[in-house]
Amino acid sequence: MRSSTIALFDANSHPTVGGGWPAKNLDSTFHRLSAELVKNHYRGACAVGVWGLERYAHQAFIERCRKHANLVPIAGYFPRASSSVGRELATLKKMGFKGIKIHPREPAMSLKDPRLVKTFQVAARLELPIFLCTYFHSAVSGYPTQDPLFDIAALLRRAPRARVLLVHGGDVNLLRYAEMVRFNPNLLLDLSMTFMKYRSSSLDLDIRFLFEQFDRRICVGTDFPEYTHGEVRKRFIEMSKGISRTKLENIAFRNIEGFLKP
Repeated sequence: MRSSTIALFDANSHPTVGGGWPAKNLDSTFHRLSAELVKNHYRGACAVGVWGLERYAHQAFIERCRKHANLVPIAGYFPRASSSVGRELATLKKMGFKGIKIHPREPAMSLKDPRLVKTFQVAARLELPIFLCTYFHSAVSGYPTQDPLFDIAALLRRAPRARVLLVHGGDVNLLRYAEMVRFNPNLLLDLSMTFMKYRSSSLDLDIRFLFEQFDRRICVGTDFPEYTHGEVRKRFIEMSKGISRTKLENIAFRNIEGFLKP
């Protein structure tokens, strides 16, 4: 079986309205993303907005998405007040967004914040998938003082119908997050960034384990423009040796495409 023939779906990419990626001075234009998908044999990508970055605005972002048939628009979202969440999310869905991205570190927001609870509850009612960043590492001044996994579990208890993609899969805590996903069918584990950043560490064994034993509950992404589609495809091929085509297709595109359906 040749895993190189399998089309991937990029579960987590970040084109920007301004076209840049300031931290590393990278090209993050919609045009480049769309072209890289075609060039590297991807079925499509979730174009995930990042609130507050590179002139992000809902209307401008989705207008650029509409120019590319292989992009699925996911709104960068920050709830300003609990009272406005219902109206705001209804508007985003009407605009054509297929989900929302919550990034608790920037702007900083506690996972216990009532605004976030309301966001999860309303998104569940509207059948809007939530992309929740699970990378919490930072300088000590902003570092978590308790386990974010338990805070996420408490949040999900308040919104049990919410469909949530755990973006980056908990990074170095990958297997702990996988075990939460195992028992909760509304959750999906995204391997973007973690898949690439920790190469040659013990996480290689964990990722290989998930490919072999957890193929119906994981997906892959590039974290574009942090990593290229060619790099991620190469990594996918490395992890695919000896895995059945059915399992690989689940990981490559079936799981994320199913997750996005209402």
